[in-house]
Amino acid sequence: MLDQEFIETKLPAGTEYISDVVFKEVDGLELKLDLLLPKNETKRQLPTAIWIHGGAWMRGNKARDLHRFDQLTSRILQEGMAFVSIEYRLSSQASFPEPVLDCTDAIAFLNRNREKFGLDTDRTVILGTSAGGHLASLIGTSLTVGGKDFVTDASRPMGTILGVVDFYGPTDLIMLQSKRGEIDFENDASPEARFLGHSPLKRPDLARAASPVNYVSKDSPPFLIFHGDLDSRVPMMQSIYLNSMLEVNGVESRLVQVDGARHGDEKFDETVYNDMAIEFIRSLIH
Repeated sequence: MLDQEFIETKLPAGTEYISDVVFKEVDGLELKLDLLLPKNETKRQLPTAIWIHGGAWMRGNKARDLHRFDQLTSRILQEGMAFVSIEYRLSSQASFPEPVLDCTDAIAFLNRNREKFGLDTDRTVILGTSAGGHLASLIGTSLTVGGKDFVTDASRPMGTILGVVDFYGPTDLIMLQSKRGEIDFENDASPEARFLGHSPLKRPDLARAASPVNYVSKDSPPFLIFHGDLDSRVPMMQSIYLNSMLEVNGVESRLVQVDGARHGDEKFDETVYNDMAIEFIRSLIH
């Protein structure tokens, strides 16, 4: 939950905060989302930005990233967009594909409740950092090729995803695993192994199914990708690969190399990168 001081000092005046909305109950667990709604005197339906938090699929929450990326959150609200931060089951609670299903269930929930919250879910942009960038990219690419494996109920409309903003997310889990050198497949404790429930190189079928690059098609939405050239946790080759796959399929994509940035570096908060993100989002929703 966001604290009142953050809402009053970091967000535009008049922002409405609707916290802890339950969008799903599973295994006795309530999954929730937070909505930030800009001042909307005309009562028009608002294009929607959906944020998926990072944390190696094993930690983090729906409020943490908003504190970190407060400038970007604020500027998206200033664009007249609703901002929604969702939670999903972490790898200690469920393994692939369940966390992906949690995210798509949140998207379906928002679409079903678009009138209640005043959302235009046919103008949706998904954003995420690290593991959240992976989930955003996976959803953005898979839904456009009929990725029913990641949808609980195919009869429930999802709205329309116009674009994805991916901050240094993994895109190929087998390639990600290869950076580790010697691996104990039976006792693999890497974040990607915990997410999959198996070492990627022991279950390459699962790793492939969980990798956004394998769903890229000519129908994928436009992407804006940020990655640091000093990232050792998720090497920049992950984003280079995704960007190349998008381009070869004729999809609008831009990869921004953030010089001197490590994984999760504060450099990503700089105004120049916020400007790029806002320009990209603005081009999609207007």
